[in-house]
Parts: sequence; C-alpha cells; structure tokens
Amino acid sequence: MSYFKEKLMNVVSTLKSVASLFGPPMNPDDMTEPDDNLAKIAIPVFDVIRKYFRAQVDGLENVPEGKALLVGNHNAGITFLEPFFLGADWYKHTNGRDALRPLGHDAMVEMPLVGNLLIKLGAIRASHEAADKAFKAGHKVVVFPGGNFEAFRPYKDRYKVDFGGKKGWIKLALRHQVPIVPVLSIGGHETFFVLHRGEKIAEVTGVKKHLRSESFPIFVGLPWGIGLGPIFHLPLPSKCRVVVGRPIPLNGYKPEDANDSAKVQAIYDQVHGTLQAMMTEHAAKRRFPVLG
Repeated sequence: MSYFKEKLMNVVSTLKSVASLFGPPMNPDDMTEPDDNLAKIAIPVFDVIRKYFRAQVDGLENVPEGKALLVGNHNAGITFLEPFFLGADWYKHTNGRDALRPLGHDAMVEMPLVGNLLIKLGAIRASHEAADKAFKAGHKVVVFPGGNFEAFRPYKDRYKVDFGGKKGWIKLALRHQVPIVPVLSIGGHETFFVLHRGEKIAEVTGVKKHLRSESFPIFVGLPWGIGLGPIFHLPLPSKCRVVVGRPIPLNGYKPEDANDSAKVQAIYDQVHGTLQAMMTEHAAKRRFPVLG
C-alpha cells in the first residue's frame, strides 16, 4: 500500500469515527471496543484543556497488570474532567493497549452526542451487569461510588471523600477477585461553589426517582451565576491533580465474602480511609482555592 493511500484511508476512517458520534444512540451495555481513531483526536484536545487547569496525573505505575477496580472520589458536579486527564495519560502510557472502562451514569451515557463520545472512548453503563462483562473480558473498570451525591457535596466539604455509604463496588471486586486501586482527584471541586446539595429537593421534584440523582444542588458558577439542579457549569481554572495510589489487594477474601456485611464494611473503611488520607495530604499542599 502506498504511503498516500494509507494516509487517505486513515483520514476516511477518522472522519467515519467522528461522524458516528452524530448517529443513532449507541448501547452502553454492548461493551463496544474503544475507538482508537477517536482517541487520537480526543487526547490532543484534552492536552489543551489540561493547560487551562494546570492538570497533572501521577502514580500510573501503581496500576497493576490485568483486571483491577479503580475507585475514585467524584468532583465538580457533572463537569467532571479529571477522569478524562487520567484516561488520556493512561492511553499514552499503554499506547492504547489496555483501555480503561469507566462506569457512566445513565443520564450521561444516554445523552445525545455526549453518550456516543463516552462510549466510543470506553465508557459503559454504571451497572453490575456491565462491570461483570468488563471484568470477564479482562478489563480495568473505573468507578466513582459517590456519584452525584458526592459530586455535588458542599464547597466546604470539597476535601472530604463521601461515598454516601455505597458498597456495591466492593461486592464487584470480591466476586471477581480483583485488586482495588484508589484514585484521588483534587481541584475540580473548586471550579464552582456548591452551597447546598439539595437532597430534599431531589426527592420532591422527582429528580431522584427519574434521573437517579440524589442531589438537586444550588451552586454559584459560570455561566449561570446561581445554578439550580444537576446541570453542567463552565469551570473556573482550578489547578487539578489526579493521583493513583498503591493497589489494595483482597488477599484472604473469597468471592462469597460479598455477602458478608462485616467484611464488606471493613474493605469500605480501608479504601475510604486510604482515599481520605490521600486527600488530606494533598489538600495541605494547596495554598489558595482555585489557584492551588
């Protein structure tokens, strides 16, 4: 194949990948293979965006070979960009040979255009069934257990890890006997200012039932001034950092321990405590909000 013909075919393939974003909604349960062409376009874009946030990712060498469950805290509402920086750096670190499989909220993976983009970059629906498929295929799964509950925690709690007591991810790790890798995100929760989580409002308005969001936040942020509800915001240029911690092996645990509430709680406390210690350590290094 001639050089120019190969280049032309690459361009055509890339255009098809981009065009597919505007096509019919993709199924987030299908375990679609990540689109390498799209990743090669997206990564330079994320590299430009990271300059706005002065973002850095550390500790990728701590991610083990083979299957693993990466567990992180959820920042910045639904304008949560730290995972994209993690994904981009991991892609470059592995040359695209070991794609991460982030679990995405229904509202995100089913959103027109955005959903197709997330799925083609490797995201799957946040469900036990989808995660089971990913682990059986030998993938690394990424989960943010706190979901919208943690994503819209008040600004005063920005340095607090808050999973809201969610433990389903531990049962996944136990059933598949995979190590848990703590992933800290810090800085993103200073891109806007959440005044109130709005849990009661979420119940009264039906947002909790229909959108599976435990929060209906009231926040100060661009471009709204005062923002209401789980909506996107234009982030302030807060310095962001992602830190991957050392794996927490589940040695001594068995798959059936997923049904033992005491053992599940022990793992929860260990992982939560590890992430909170990482958060406290790195928060102490930040001198000013937003500036870092």
